[in-house]
Amino acid sequence: MRCSPVYEFHDVGVCNFSQVAGELQKFGGGTSWNLMVIPFLGNPEAEAFEKFAMQILEWKKEGHCLYLHGYRHKADLSLKRSLPGRLALRLTNFEAEFAGLSKSDSEMLLRKALQAWQKLNAGEAQGFVAPAWYDSKMLFNLCRELGFENYSSRFIIWNKSKGSRFSLPFSTAGLPECVIPIVNFCEKIYLRIYGIFGFLPVPRIVKHP
Repeated sequence: MRCSPVYEFHDVGVCNFSQVAGELQKFGGGTSWNLMVIPFLGNPEAEAFEKFAMQILEWKKEGHCLYLHGYRHKADLSLKRSLPGRLALRLTNFEAEFAGLSKSDSEMLLRKALQAWQKLNAGEAQGFVAPAWYDSKMLFNLCRELGFENYSSRFIIWNKSKGSRFSLPFSTAGLPECVIPIVNFCEKIYLRIYGIFGFLPVPRIVKHP
């Protein structure tokens, strides 16, 4: 079954939500986005928190899907990690928050993320995506146990009722400026190809603030 291309905005937080809102306006109102929200608030001023919470609710009313995107999106360096997990931290500037963690530590972080999410009064998160897409089957199973309806990894999108589909993400995050036009060109070409051959991996258009 053909799936529509997926549009995602990652790393949405209390420090950049105004910028994200402006970017979404530029793309127009005809597209439903999956918004990957970092729930950790730190100690923002009361006004900033209220504006962020109101913006989250406004996005929800506009039909955008709200995903939980880790807890802090920065790794807690006090937690023990496997060697591949420690390497992932180096590769992602310590953003691979869940990389190499034990099941108990992963569950602890997930519950902290859910507690922080509740403070936004935005209802249930509609899905989960690990920061920097560094996840594991164990993390996926934990998210299913906690009741998430959707889950995304780097090359897989999963829905509770529809199952899993392969996905091809197009993201320019962290790339040199000279490479970005090439990625954007490939994105446009692939969208056209996918419009003809819908059995291919689902294109995922990923933006960052």
